[in-house]
Amino acid sequence: MFWLTYRQHRMQLLVTAALLVAVGILLLVNGNAAADSPNPAKLFADLYQYLSWLQVVPVAIGVFWGAPLVAAEYERGTTKLAWTQSISRFRWLGVKLGFLAVLATLGGLAFGAMMQRWVEVFPADRGDTAFTSRFDNPVLFTMTGVAPGAWWLFGFVLGTAAGALIRKTLPAIAATIAVTVGLMIGLSNVRDLYAEPRLVTLGTGQEPVGRVVEMVRDAAGEITALKVLPQDWYWRFQWTEAAILAGVSLLLAVAATFAIRRRS
Repeated sequence: MFWLTYRQHRMQLLVTAALLVAVGILLLVNGNAAADSPNPAKLFADLYQYLSWLQVVPVAIGVFWGAPLVAAEYERGTTKLAWTQSISRFRWLGVKLGFLAVLATLGGLAFGAMMQRWVEVFPADRGDTAFTSRFDNPVLFTMTGVAPGAWWLFGFVLGTAAGALIRKTLPAIAATIAVTVGLMIGLSNVRDLYAEPRLVTLGTGQEPVGRVVEMVRDAAGEITALKVLPQDWYWRFQWTEAAILAGVSLLLAVAATFAIRRRS
């Protein structure tokens, strides 16, 4: 089953691997050049304007990896053959879904690690903090750390579930795009709620390093304190988002399983 799954999906796997290699080479070349450059912010910005489009890779994973996984089998009628052999439909889906889900997650983690290392070449005192702050920049947040692994996993499982429920590839693709983009926008708007902000009182010598989410004023209207999400909470927020996406992915996998059980 593993070999069959690879043979059926090797084109998607090879294209994704080639993309990761190409991105890795670009990041390595750009990062090495920035290390010796008097103006690293420009090098960062020049490449970032193109790399920022890679935040939609989870959508592509759902469209090209996930949606055809079950929907294309239904459309071709090959499920009637596959599920009448010695391999049950649950093992068939479990192997395909599990094998490709692991590869999607590993691919996302590899991408996040490469982006993480690249961003670390540009510390705030050498570049534009609006770009290099992974915590404040929602695009960088979803493309660094462990978040890409969770997003790639979610995109793939969502596409698979949509294909199992709808049983038509094109409608499954449309649903995958709409839900993935909607969730990306939704989580970016509620990400500040992952933890209670830290209260920093002004005039005490404490510098509020991080995202300021609220200004606290006294009765006269003067700002006396700030509610801040510290920069060192970056990994806390990364793992929180990853856990949310992993939980949703698990529910979608269960939905796909029940869908193929209900529909012969």
